[in-house]
Amino acid sequence: MYLDRTYRPRRRNRGAGRFWPLYLLIALGIILYEQQPSWLSSQELQPTPIPTRSAISFLADAEDALFAGDYTSALAAYAQATRMEPNNVDALVAQSEIQLIFRDPQKAFTYAQQAVAAAPKNPKALTAQARAFNWLEKNEEAVNAALDALDISPQFANALAVLGEIYTDEGNYAKAEEYLNQAQAIEPENLTLLRNRAYLYERRRQFEEAITAYDAAIAAAPYRFDLLLEKGLLYRVQLLDFQKANSAYERAVRIYKAPVTLDALGESLYNAGDHLQAVRVLRQAVEIDPNYGPAQVHLGMVLYVRRNYEDAVIALEKGIKTLGDKARLEQIYTLGLAYAYKEPSECDQAVIWLRKALEMDPTNATALSGMRTCEAVPTPEPN
Repeated sequence: MYLDRTYRPRRRNRGAGRFWPLYLLIALGIILYEQQPSWLSSQELQPTPIPTRSAISFLADAEDALFAGDYTSALAAYAQATRMEPNNVDALVAQSEIQLIFRDPQKAFTYAQQAVAAAPKNPKALTAQARAFNWLEKNEEAVNAALDALDISPQFANALAVLGEIYTDEGNYAKAEEYLNQAQAIEPENLTLLRNRAYLYERRRQFEEAITAYDAAIAAAPYRFDLLLEKGLLYRVQLLDFQKANSAYERAVRIYKAPVTLDALGESLYNAGDHLQAVRVLRQAVEIDPNYGPAQVHLGMVLYVRRNYEDAVIALEKGIKTLGDKARLEQIYTLGLAYAYKEPSECDQAVIWLRKALEMDPTNATALSGMRTCEAVPTPEPN
């Protein structure tokens, strides 16, 4: 048989089968559209969650701010830590200590009480309570709280140092030194010890030793403006060295410009006879806090000496009302005199304050003189 081997090309199949890849893609598209997998649809961007800060992180911020002399930020951070953990003893004790730096023992006591309520057996809390009691002149309660702290932790240097302060205020200097020596043997660089050692020397009238001790405390904690205020007070009151006192106060203002530091500087300038600068500094203090009583009364006293009786009345009255029972006799009768001497004279108001002064001291010559001045002023005729 003859086989024809001539090449003949095969005829191409032009049926539907040749479109199967396209059909497959169409089918896949339909499936994807119907199912809408999550990776195919558009997604809204979600913010990355920010981790919640802990109370410990705020405590760290507070300490950093404190060491930098930023007391406002330190107090804010401690307050935030307390909001997050109301029973955080470290935050409460720190706030109590800062309030003593600001010379507000009542607020210090409030924080210390909260700390003791949160942890009745915590020596830090009990010691803070002891020191607040001492500053409120409740030394029997102060000693009991400090001894309770030592019952729990016999080697707690801070409690021993606070007992030294309490016994210094009691005038028992031998006992005070005994406790301070015990604290020094345990923790020689304890800041409360260093400060209270200076305080003991000052009360003993060992002024050179006191200044040296204050300098040691200031070197250990250069951010503590209150130590400079205490050193300045020693120079101003005990040594009558106003130049050195003002130098210490100016340094305190540079560390922390606040009513408490400005007031100290302003009062010292007034005592030194620089009334113009005193008015300037004290006005800055009351601009920062119009309710800071000490600065208001000191401003009023300087304005009275400057014979600016109208402004003196405003400052003295506001300051005395803010201070309450802490207002001094001199400040009260000076307000009465300012009312009597201002133009026009207001003896009806002057008599009110002069009588208050005489209630405190019925023999006070200045108040009696002011009363006689007002008695000599003719009563205006009614219209």
